[in-house]
Amino acid sequence: MLPVLIRLDFVLATALLVAAPLGLLLASVWRPAVRGRLLAYWRASSLLMVTVYLMVDGRPGAFVAGNTALVAIPLALHAGDVLFVPGPASLGEGPVATWFRRWRAGATAFCGASLLLTVPALRCAWEGAENPVCAAWLAPPRELHRALHASVDPATLGDAAVIGGLIYGAYLVASVIRVGWAVWRS
Repeated sequence: MLPVLIRLDFVLATALLVAAPLGLLLASVWRPAVRGRLLAYWRASSLLMVTVYLMVDGRPGAFVAGNTALVAIPLALHAGDVLFVPGPASLGEGPVATWFRRWRAGATAFCGASLLLTVPALRCAWEGAENPVCAAWLAPPRELHRALHASVDPATLGDAAVIGGLIYGAYLVASVIRVGWAVWRS
């Protein structure tokens, strides 16, 4: 049952956290308030890509990164990030703003539900891929690797993900400081 839930989580994350916001971003070209929130979302959700490539190489930090992403995404959608702190202006009306609000609610709910599913997998950060539960979490990213990057060594992707994770860490710290400062001042 768990492998089915893991695969479903991976497929839904791809649809809801990659495909849908990409379409919304394209539709928000003339809506700066929506576009700013979506760009903050993309910066926050980049940790999901880092997570996938860490998982391709079986690195234990992937489980911490994945859970961090599931917390950072809703925060960025609602509070912004280092480069975009939403002001008092509303998102406005119209179909793009309406679809953004609906998607944001769905993405927030999905991240919460996915977090409930993935928190127990945090033990994989110290148990390693030998554990059958941990191996089940690593299976979908490894299938993606075989489909998209079969000629690239998993260790190379893991090394690139570590570098991306370090850059992301600096972004996350700066975002927490900036958003915290904006909340404290208001």
